[in-house]
Parts: sequence; structure tokens; C-alpha cells
Amino acid sequence: MLRPRRRVGHLKPKRRNRGWLLPDALLALSIVALTLVMSYQALQVTQHVERVREARLASARLAHDRALERELAGS
Repeated sequence: MLRPRRRVGHLKPKRRNRGWLLPDALLALSIVALTLVMSYQALQVTQHVERVREARLASARLAHDRALERELAGS
């Protein structure tokens, strides 16, 4: 004989542990933000080092050109 189906709606649905969902999302967001900030700072430092290197190179070229002009003018 067939048994009547038990009604499942009276059972409470199993509750998933969603208590850490927001903190996990905030942690992930903070990691992404920190990565972006560190990348931006690394880019800024790299650009500054390159500007300093270019300035030193231009100064050395100018000093070399002036020395060459003096040498050619003295000959």
C-alpha cells in the first residue's frame, strides 16, 4: 500500500552559514584595494627613478658636450 507523502514544508530549511559572507567580501575588497594602491605606488616610484636617471643622463651629456666644445675651441 502506498503511504501518503510527508509534507516537507513544515521542516525548517537548513540554514547555511552566511555570517561570514560580508566580512569575506570586505576582506577581498580590501586586498584588491591594497594591491591597487601598492601597484600605483610602485609605478610612481619607477617613474620618479626614471625621471632622475634621465636628468642625470642629460646633465652628463651637456657636460660632455661643453668639454668637447672647449677642446675643439682650444685646438
